Amino acid sequence: MNRFFEKLPKESKSAIQLPEGICEVLGYAVTHLKGSNRRIFMAKTVCSMGEGGQRIAETVLGWNRGTIRKGMHELKSGINCIDNYSSRGRDPIEKNKLKNLRNDIKEIVKPSTQADPTFRTTKIYTPLTAKTVRERLIEDKKYSENDLPTIRTIQNKLNDLKFHPQNVIKCKPLKKIAETDAIFEKVFAINKKTDEDKHSIRLSIDAKAKVNVGPFSRGGKSRQGEKASDHAFKPETILTHVGISLPYYDKSYFYFTESKVTAGLMKVI
Repeated sequence: MNRFFEKLPKESKSAIQLPEGICEVLGYAVTHLKGSNRRIFMAKTVCSMGEGGQRIAETVLGWNRGTIRKGMHELKSGINCIDNYSSRGRDPIEKNKLKNLRNDIKEIVKPSTQADPTFRTTKIYTPLTAKTVRERLIEDKKYSENDLPTIRTIQNKLNDLKFHPQNVIKCKPLKKIAETDAIFEKVFAINKKTDEDKHSIRLSIDAKAKVNVGPFSRGGKSRQGEKASDHAFKPETILTHVGISLPYYDKSYFYFTESKVTAGLMKVI
């Protein structure tokens, strides 16, 4: 082994300048060599440059000093290091092969998402499973069966996008509280007192949503074959339904107005 060390080229005191053509050749060689062959080639090149070879290789050729030192160790010891590529992992499939996969998953899942009904968390839920999403990618987005990753990988993508495949139960109303009966007894007492007062009247007023008036179709059927528009783009007018109920007299009145429902309108009615 000592004889092997003696045969290695010694660094000279003066660093050399590399011609541009030589830089291109060295760069081409390093690009096409792999593993220990690449590192040993870099180490031999640095040794032949003389003193300051590592600095020249780093600044001029763009080589990594850590890789060069590893190659020097392999060159001196005669032992090739085995690269543990399997422990490094790999890039996600959408980075190189399926670049639109994440966006396509979003387009499929978002229309069916639901927020947490309790509003205690910011989680987004979807009733679609990873298997369903994969089938939709094939049907709607025209992916091939072989190109798409497995169902487990699709599940991981859903988790990365903060989508949680789970059916959400709607909020259940609160159970009857202990004060409910007392509240209604108080309301009934006030209503009775108001009905007995000749100078007071008890009524209930409610205004519903606005209605566009025009030849619009609401999905019904007509034996006469009436023509109608399926979109309410230009209504003839817009009416608001206002209802007034008099519980004591058991009477109800309905009004329609084109103006806004304000206190002034209630006074006129």
